[in-house]
Amino acid sequence: MIHELSDSIHLHKKYVKFGVSPFGIWKNKAQDPEGSETAGGDSYYGLYADSKKWVQKGWVDYINPQIYWSFETKAAPYDKLVDWWSKNSFGRNLYIGQGAYRINATNDLSWKSATQFSRQLNYNRANSNVQGSVYFSSKSLTKNPLGIADTLAKKYYRTLSLPPVMPWLDALAPNRPDGLAAIENDFGIQLNWKLPLISAQIGKDKTYGFVVYRFDEGQKIDLEDANSIKTFYYNTTTSWQDYGVEKGKTYTYVVTTLDRLKNESLASSPFVIAVKTAKSKSKP
Repeated sequence: MIHELSDSIHLHKKYVKFGVSPFGIWKNKAQDPEGSETAGGDSYYGLYADSKKWVQKGWVDYINPQIYWSFETKAAPYDKLVDWWSKNSFGRNLYIGQGAYRINATNDLSWKSATQFSRQLNYNRANSNVQGSVYFSSKSLTKNPLGIADTLAKKYYRTLSLPPVMPWLDALAPNRPDGLAAIENDFGIQLNWKLPLISAQIGKDKTYGFVVYRFDEGQKIDLEDANSIKTFYYNTTTSWQDYGVEKGKTYTYVVTTLDRLKNESLASSPFVIAVKTAKSKSKP
């Protein structure tokens, strides 16, 4: 079923990303030497789902195992499962299913600690094979137990970030924007640029969106610096207003193109501009 779904989806719309969120344990090591160092229920024998095979065969673009346990859960320690999945994602994107609904649970003291979730996210980010997280459930976050929503917003997700790429679906980056220019107006800096030139290269996608970067004076242009992303959006509008500039400062802007699968182009030619007058703090 998983194989047929994958083939059908990608045949009709190659840009659709298909993945599954399976139970967190594939097999326990006691059941199979290739299993995880756990002793809980499993997806292979208990649910008849060979979740490891899905990624090994490349039938899914991402896998999102539900690792809804704490570090202290003896039957299914969080770190052991993250380690196992990171070694068994076979190049597909791995997004950890985070048990936000467990935070402040009365039946598990480990979830009464405000540091449990932070420890989990820090553990994820130390592993280069983990591309992100998916939270269950949204209601659990909006209720903000133990201040988790505040922690996520202020510490872990302070900056904008582009979605992880999937080169097996599309590895060709679009062409970069052309003619970037900027002028000062009553509200800040107005950027304008031109759509990228259409490429004759087979497989190149049309423009699907743009990313705007801003660098301070003396700062190196680095597209890996998420702090420098001021905005990104998914349409073909070729202008953007920066309301957050300060008088007396000099900024360098570059813009990149995104295609449908979020491959990013090289940066446009940079444009440097100095802010000469104080600006309104409010949008028109």
